[in-house]
Amino acid sequence: MAAPDRKQSPPLDRHLERQIFTTVDNVQYFVHPQRLGRVGNASKLRDIIPVTGLTLEQYHDESCISTLERFVVADDVYTTGFGHRIVTIDHQDPTVDAKADADNKFPLHVVHGLILEDSEHPVRPGPYFLYNEGLHQAWRLYPDSLRAFNFGVFPKSLHQAENSPVTALSQDGLHKAIAVPSRLYYSDPSPEKPLAGMRFVVDDFFPVEGVKTTLSSESWTSFYPPSSKTCHLIRHLIGLGAIMVGKTKVSQFGILHSAWVDVSSPKNPRADGYQEALGSSPGAGSALAGYKWIDCAVGIDTLGGFMETAEWYGLFALRLSTSGVLLAETDMPSMRLSAIAFMSRSLKSVQQAAEASISRIETALTHKNSSTPPTNIVYLGHRFSKPNLELSLHLANLVDIPTEEFDMETSWATRSPPKAPSQDPLHTYMEDCAWKAYCHDFGQRYYESMDDYVYKNPSAETRDLFRLYWDDAVESVWREVDNLSNEDRENCYARMRDFAEWFDKSMESLQEPIVLLPTVAGQRPRSRVYSPSSYAPTAHRMTNWDDTLAAILERPQVILPVGRISFSSAISRATEALPLCISMMSRRNTDLELLDFVTNIMEGNKLQVEVEVGKDALPQAKETWQFFKASDSDGDEEVSSEKGGDKSPPPGELDGSESEGSPEDDEQLGIQMSLEEDH
Repeated sequence: MAAPDRKQSPPLDRHLERQIFTTVDNVQYFVHPQRLGRVGNASKLRDIIPVTGLTLEQYHDESCISTLERFVVADDVYTTGFGHRIVTIDHQDPTVDAKADADNKFPLHVVHGLILEDSEHPVRPGPYFLYNEGLHQAWRLYPDSLRAFNFGVFPKSLHQAENSPVTALSQDGLHKAIAVPSRLYYSDPSPEKPLAGMRFVVDDFFPVEGVKTTLSSESWTSFYPPSSKTCHLIRHLIGLGAIMVGKTKVSQFGILHSAWVDVSSPKNPRADGYQEALGSSPGAGSALAGYKWIDCAVGIDTLGGFMETAEWYGLFALRLSTSGVLLAETDMPSMRLSAIAFMSRSLKSVQQAAEASISRIETALTHKNSSTPPTNIVYLGHRFSKPNLELSLHLANLVDIPTEEFDMETSWATRSPPKAPSQDPLHTYMEDCAWKAYCHDFGQRYYESMDDYVYKNPSAETRDLFRLYWDDAVESVWREVDNLSNEDRENCYARMRDFAEWFDKSMESLQEPIVLLPTVAGQRPRSRVYSPSSYAPTAHRMTNWDDTLAAILERPQVILPVGRISFSSAISRATEALPLCISMMSRRNTDLELLDFVTNIMEGNKLQVEVEVGKDALPQAKETWQFFKASDSDGDEEVSSEKGGDKSPPPGELDGSESEGSPEDDEQLGIQMSLEEDH
């Protein structure tokens, strides 16, 4: 029988029907399903062939070998195994099979011409795979050894929104594998694509077309199918050139201090590797603190949960001013108390993501662009730990503008708003209103949604799923919900409005200063081995309501990792270091002004604007303060201080030497601010 005419053969599908994985130089790869073009004379090649895409000019250039070597250094996806065959990506003749030049430059390389399938999206130089005459992108598979991800995702088409989860495991079978594309596929940032090539992860709060939203709950995951649409913000970030590579774990329903019953807890890579996963977005924190191949995380901060993660993992973060436009289609339970937030190891990456979001997406708000810097700084001294306060004031002093304490309780007592009962002190008036308002909104959102699903699917199986275990932290919210009415909610929001109006007027009288906020830094280490969290979310929110100031006031807030705090670990039997952060807040809709302000401080004083992955976010520094812990019985107790000035730390305290200890022991804590010159 005669061979069938190739021209009459059915065309290849635009996407592969199954996910295909391979290895190059013992590195695991995913063959992206979209065919970028056809290499007509590649029919003689079998299996999956790694190739390098080059322009004809690059191929014929004398420095071609140097180009391939540069790819190896510049890209974390490219390896030397891709250099054995070259495809000329701007060569349109499929009949050409160019051999090596006379100088035998490529004795083992064959050059193929590529016919593009989409002329609007040219192919850039970099690593690719040939498969059935088609050219496909090479995505490297990294093991998620920190258990930070729910799953990796990839776009079925490189220029459309629909996604699929990556189904691969690591080569040893122990971890999920996350696929990332080559950085060589993307041009430098431009006005049209300001986020070109930025790899980002999204919190599991965001709907992403084609994949499920789990909220770290088996019940929720079982109830609902994959999302049918990607939310507004994520679509725009992708449109601006950013690359979404996966969804990271959140505490169950975003409630702080999850018990991690339904899913495994992300592993915190900082310090001894056994610290708790804190905040509402610990998956994003673990990914950024542990993986160099992730650039940025996008999340939703509600009552400070996202910012707490940034503080605990030693990462730069920005909570944007509250905006319904940016939160559109995220379907959060409480839009009023939530805001979009970004987190990264790099202050510049946070700034790029924020600028792109505000300038390209946010059109409902007018962000002020005043070039006048703040003229003073205030701090809420009663809530700071000693290390946090000392380091915050030291940083404030670098700006050389007045710094003063703002005593909210005293000011409220003398100038409280008319609507507030005169006999109520501030902590009584505000102690639980944000928490109760959130709980009411939470119950409205999830009770109604789940009840609706059960009514439509009244099977025994569904009813059993509905009764699955809820995390203790989530149960505390349900209990609060049962005691709240719509009138209670409105009263809570009214109190927050009164307080916000009063606070704004107070800040106006102080010429709209930058406000230093307390952070979790300076408290005791929290080992997930010896001190599992018995945290009571309701009690915390009632006692420390001012941890949620940015949410109540709808203001932007920034987290800056500027130091390290040492402690004696009972796990590693050595001196370890946790990140030490400071936090600042400015007036509404001055997000970019706040970023400019802190960037000028950091760069002008040679403070680090990038942190490392791994156990130490910041290296050791020359400038050191010594603090001594008064008691270890309560993680919220203050730390008394004894300033060490420029003295060197005691031998063995900050050099990683072994020292025994236990969570119950009093600990000597060494505080450092890290400078760029100390790299």
